[in-house]
Amino acid sequence: MLRIFLIDRYILKELSLNVAASTLILMLIFGGLRFIHFLGKAARGDIPAGTVLSLAGYESLGALVLLLPLAAFLAVILVLGRMGNDGETIALYACGVGRNHLLRVMLIFGVLLAMIVGTISSYLAPLALARGYRIEQQALLAAETTGLVAGDFKKTHSGERIFYAERLSKDQLVMKDIFIQVQQPSQKVIFRAKQGHLETDEENGNKNLILENGYRYDFPTTDNSMRISRFARHGLLVRKGGEREFNIRHKTIPTLKLWAMGAPNDISEVQWRLSMPISTLLLVMFAVPLTRYEPRKGRYSGLVSAIVTYLIYSNTIGIARHWIDKGIVSTVFGLWWVHIVMLILVLISLWPPQPLQQILSWLRSNLPKFNFLGAFQSLFHLLRHISIFQNKK
Repeated sequence: MLRIFLIDRYILKELSLNVAASTLILMLIFGGLRFIHFLGKAARGDIPAGTVLSLAGYESLGALVLLLPLAAFLAVILVLGRMGNDGETIALYACGVGRNHLLRVMLIFGVLLAMIVGTISSYLAPLALARGYRIEQQALLAAETTGLVAGDFKKTHSGERIFYAERLSKDQLVMKDIFIQVQQPSQKVIFRAKQGHLETDEENGNKNLILENGYRYDFPTTDNSMRISRFARHGLLVRKGGEREFNIRHKTIPTLKLWAMGAPNDISEVQWRLSMPISTLLLVMFAVPLTRYEPRKGRYSGLVSAIVTYLIYSNTIGIARHWIDKGIVSTVFGLWWVHIVMLILVLISLWPPQPLQQILSWLRSNLPKFNFLGAFQSLFHLLRHISIFQNKK
C-alpha cells in the first residue's frame, strides 16, 4: 500500500502551488500574445471586436496542454532549488529521507499531473479549440457582412461585387430578398434570391453565401446576349479556406474519432495528444538531476538548462510529428522514439555511470552563473514561439 508521509505532503503542496503559479503566469503571457493577435485582426475588420476576448480565452485553454508540462518542469526546478538553497534538502538527508525517497515523491507528482494533462489533451483541449473555432468562423462570416445595412447597396473592397439585401437577421448571417452583382473579366453576373445565409464548408474551410430560390443572369462582355437560369440553391464563394483552417479543424476532432480515421496525420495527432502526459512525467523526473544544489550557485541555477531542455524536447516532438504527416517516418515508430530517447537520458542522468559523472561534475563547475533576466527573456521567447506555432497550425 502506498504511504504518504508528512514530508511528502509538504513537498507535494509546494510543487502544486508552484505549478499553479507557473501555469497562471504562462497563461497570462500566452493569453496576452493571443489577445494582441486577435485585436489586430479586429482592427483590420476581419473579426468583430466583441469576439476578441473569448477567442483569446479559448485558444489559451487549448494551449494549456502545452503549458502545463512546462509549468511542471519549472515548478520542480524552483521547489528543489529553493529547498537546496534553504538547507532543507540537507536536513532531509540527515533525517534519513534519501534521494530515492525524493524520487518517489516526484514520481507520484508526475503521474498525478500526467493524468490531468492526459485528460486535457485528449478531451478538454479539443473541446475548447472546437468552441473557439466555431466562434472564429462565425466572427469571420459576420465580418463579411459587417457594414451591410438592410435596404442599402454595399460594394466589396475589390469592387468586384455589389451586395443588397432588403432585410437582415440580427446577427447579419441570414438575408432576405437579395441582389448581388459580380463583375468578372469575361462577363457580368447578377443574382436574385428570396433568401440567403453564410456558412462554412467543413471539408475545406471555404466561406460560402448560400442563395435559395432565385435566378442567375449572365451577361457576356463579348456580345449583347443574356442567359437566365433558375436555382433552388446556389453557393457563392465569399472567402477561400486554407491549410490553417484545416489544421485547426483537425485539432478539434475527438480523439477516438481521429484514431478510427486512421490516416497518417490523424495518427500523428492522436500520438501527439498522448505524448503530452508522457512528456510531463519525463520532464518532472528529468528536472531532479538538473537541481543538484551547489552553494556557489543560486537557487535558480537550473532554469536555463530547463528551458533549453524543454525547447529541444518539444521541437523534436514537433519535427517527428511533421515526419509522420509527410510519410517520412512510419506511424509504428511515430513519436515514441523521441520519448524513448528522453527516457534513456532521464535514467542516465538519475543514475549516471562513473565516466559520465565526471563529465557532469566538470560541466556544473564550469557553467556561468545564472542570469535571471536572461532566463525570463528566454521564457518569453519560448511562449512567443508556442503562440506563433499555434497560429500557424
